[in-house]
Amino acid sequence: MNRNPSRGFTLVEMLIVIAILGIVLGIAAPNLSRYRHNVNLREAARDISAEMNLCRQRAITENSRYRISFDFHGRTYTVSRLPDGAAAWQDLSTGSLGGGNALISFSSTTFSGSPPASTFLPRGTAVAGGALVIEHSKSPRRATITLNITGRVRVDYSG
Repeated sequence: MNRNPSRGFTLVEMLIVIAILGIVLGIAAPNLSRYRHNVNLREAARDISAEMNLCRQRAITENSRYRISFDFHGRTYTVSRLPDGAAAWQDLSTGSLGGGNALISFSSTTFSGSPPASTFLPRGTAVAGGALVIEHSKSPRRATITLNITGRVRVDYSG
């Protein structure tokens, strides 16, 4: 009975495994980065569309006008309410685009006003339709958030 008392891996086997791992990680890293950029963009688009839907629901529930306005320079949005008989909008909350991710920004909009805004009436319809485009600076993909006058919000991705 001949037993080999040394067990384990040889140096050559370890170097081969390390080389294979290096090759696999070298191939996977750019794809993982692209995937993360895409996830960040989708998350930001979902946040904005969810806020628009919430404004619509609040307008119906509270029987008052709601507005979500967009600050392109500060990359933020503000939710406001116009109470019955009031002359001025009351700011309720402010959010940052993409959770503060500096790589995500507003690209363009067809909403009117200064700052651009979408306004919901008490019956849940929008004063006017429009679209908002957001983009990730390190990705060619864009998200277009479209609001029609019936209050329906839709998100489309391109690129």
